[in-house]
Amino acid sequence: MVSASILESIGLSEDFVEASIMIRPRFEYREIDGREGSSALTVRARPSLLLGKGAPVSLFAEVEATRALVDDYQSNPLGGPQTEPFNPGYTVIGDPEHEEVNQLYATLNAIEGVGLKAGRQRIIRNNMAFIGHVAWRQTEQTYDAVELTYKGDSDFSASYVYADRVQRIFGETTPADLPLEEFEGEFHFLDASIPTSFGPVAAYLYHIDLDERPELPIGAQNALANVGESTTIGLSTTQGLLYLEAAYQDGESALQGGSYDAFYGHVKYTKKVDKTAYFGGIEYWSDGFKTPLATVHMFNGFADSVILQRIGLNNAGGLFEGMFNPYVGFSTPLPGGFVLKGFFHYLADEGASTVYGSEIDAVLIKKLNDNASMVVKGAYFMGDEFPDISQVSVQIDFKL
Repeated sequence: MVSASILESIGLSEDFVEASIMIRPRFEYREIDGREGSSALTVRARPSLLLGKGAPVSLFAEVEATRALVDDYQSNPLGGPQTEPFNPGYTVIGDPEHEEVNQLYATLNAIEGVGLKAGRQRIIRNNMAFIGHVAWRQTEQTYDAVELTYKGDSDFSASYVYADRVQRIFGETTPADLPLEEFEGEFHFLDASIPTSFGPVAAYLYHIDLDERPELPIGAQNALANVGESTTIGLSTTQGLLYLEAAYQDGESALQGGSYDAFYGHVKYTKKVDKTAYFGGIEYWSDGFKTPLATVHMFNGFADSVILQRIGLNNAGGLFEGMFNPYVGFSTPLPGGFVLKGFFHYLADEGASTVYGSEIDAVLIKKLNDNASMVVKGAYFMGDEFPDISQVSVQIDFKL
């Protein structure tokens, strides 16, 4: 925090300014069958400053820097030298060395119930299956956008976002000849929470239209054309222990040879017994469905075996045809303040006829004190049509 005496000397109250810094060291080992196993010890620092805390107008600035202390890994998922570390043949760990302005925005809250935010910002919608910030990786995904929010006296709320640039998790590439650094285009996100007789229903409409960017090499243009343009309309609701979601998407994509339409569905049941929560569900999307702005790491297993396919950059040479992903898991407290979570995923194509593989995940979480927490994660993907993946990581998150 900024010293109160300093603030008073320039005529500002202590509550007007809030400064903080988040630091995250992480060791990660990852190996994909057929590639050299990778080891990464990275440290990310994210200092921030908020001016006008609680005032009708405020300004927020946040920078982000990542450095690799152990760099035996390939940071570019497409295999090129545009990001560092660059170790050809090594398994990808998507944490390049990088520094950037992560967030820089102004907020206006002069009218009760109405908010306006403009600038580079973090945007999270629903459960991050479509619009997220990819918090797992060291470099965050943020948006150059204007956001308008409304919350009425009832349970109704709504938000609209217009963005023209998505700052993705691989930072600035040199040269910028792959669709890693950013997505440029027109992005419209409309969300609403609607009260109904059987509980609130979340409704959303997301339009994603990437610029073709003819200045890029052919390979990059092809990847952007694969993601293409899409409009997604969906609904979700929680009914007691049951979560339900369904969406329809249509668009244009080179992977589908032009126009396409596709469907998405997610059902999840959670039951708590004593202190342990058990859950199971099915996530499904038909061939062609894409979520290029999602926090993909939260879905389909921590090994990220189908991450490029879910984003829509490729279809694994024609092998990937949608997803049928039944899963089960649990979360339970352990002695000493630890929390253990476990997951099992079965991954197949939309018709469950071609098996991509199955995966076992485990997560151990421990709050160390008010300013620090530890997360240990392990994942083992047992591939059928896709290669095996082994992954383990240990990180500590500090916030000061």
